[in-house]
Amino acid sequence: MFKHWTNRWDELAVLVDTGAAFLAYLLAVHVYLTWINPDVTTVQLVTLYFSFSPVLLALNWLVLKFNFNGYSRRWNQLPAELKMLMVSNLESTLAMALLIFFMKATWFSRLIFVLMPLTAFTLQFGIHVVTKIGINRLRVGKKDLRRLVVMGYPKRVRIFSRTVDTVPQAGMVVVDRLLIPLGSAEAGQKALNTLRQLLHSTVIDTVVLALPVADDVMMAAIGMARQQGKEVRMILDEVGAYATKSALYDFYGNSVLVVNGVKSPQTARRLSKRLVDVVLSAVSLVLVSPVMAVIALLIKLDDPAGPVFFVQSRVGLNGREFPCFKFRTMVPNAEALRSQIEHLNVMSGPVFKVPNDPRVTRMGKFLRKTSLDELPQLVNVLLGHMSLVGPRPALPTEVERYGDDYRKRLSVRPGITCLWQISGRNDIDFDQWMQLDMEYIDSWSLGLDFKILVKTIPAVLQQKGAH
Repeated sequence: MFKHWTNRWDELAVLVDTGAAFLAYLLAVHVYLTWINPDVTTVQLVTLYFSFSPVLLALNWLVLKFNFNGYSRRWNQLPAELKMLMVSNLESTLAMALLIFFMKATWFSRLIFVLMPLTAFTLQFGIHVVTKIGINRLRVGKKDLRRLVVMGYPKRVRIFSRTVDTVPQAGMVVVDRLLIPLGSAEAGQKALNTLRQLLHSTVIDTVVLALPVADDVMMAAIGMARQQGKEVRMILDEVGAYATKSALYDFYGNSVLVVNGVKSPQTARRLSKRLVDVVLSAVSLVLVSPVMAVIALLIKLDDPAGPVFFVQSRVGLNGREFPCFKFRTMVPNAEALRSQIEHLNVMSGPVFKVPNDPRVTRMGKFLRKTSLDELPQLVNVLLGHMSLVGPRPALPTEVERYGDDYRKRLSVRPGITCLWQISGRNDIDFDQWMQLDMEYIDSWSLGLDFKILVKTIPAVLQQKGAH
């Protein structure tokens, strides 16, 4: 479940960052109780805040460990570490908010949700900057540089070596470059002999393999380095360019690198998205259940011949079909009448939309304009068919007409709202709609989901693009 850590330096980094988050919580509580709202301060309230601190400590450690991408003053870039810290603070704050909600801890000030992550990130930022820059400046000469041997595909060996030369702040130096052209068994054997001599005769910290390299040469180099306790790093070939996120798994003795074609969230963020979906959909269903009951009654009064709900097969994650629930907005025989109005379709591509569709009932027009017809899809979210935010679920007949580029939108769970929903809906054409979905998939984050959810409310109220 947790990622394997490379060394004790990584463990120490997580503990230090967790300690910084814990200190930030104590500072936030102190500022709130002492400076912002001292009138509410009581011994009982102080006790409650400090009693909650061990829970918060464990929560931050867990989130940091889930998000951990490795921490090294040599290999990682500072911006990547800071991004990881920003995500961790956002997720821990969200988790804390959900925990407070379930505990019904009305004593907990909402200001802490603002003060704590800002203070935590500031402290962690300072620690990481000092670690990255301060230690490099304390080096004496080049005695502390990490010494590398780079071997493998000539072009990548040269590019990587030039990169090392141009970033002295990384604290590395290339001791030797061993070039192995593809298909040259002689060059491979010569490189292995040279590597063996270097490992015996000079100080080498890391062996860097620039792929592609023949399997026998690569395994021999790895075995040689590991036998002497040297670290091995690999520069991936073109396959790695597709790996926006990847993970290594053991599949019954086979090492499998999972390369995702989309920006796949890490385990913690994927679970966070699902947790948000479950909590918000469950709470929303409770809150809107009286509204849904009234809508159901009005539908039956308006058109008693048909059912209240319209259930239609839609395409979900990776092509899985599921029953999509909506309030019925059309006459019962709407599908049979479709052929008579095909010529009125105003949407490009495989999507079918008709302004002032004659099949829509009086109540249906109101439900569509206000998007209230989609409230039953909260059940789909709760069941895991859909997410609150994601590309709108398509019909199987529409998916059959997708090109290869558009099928990418099936790589995530469909949603109730999306960029299309807040960008004009039916006022934009099919290609623009698909591009918005691609944009969402490629730039997914929890922050983007919340931004879309917030913008959905005014978009619905303004009936933007609703036909």
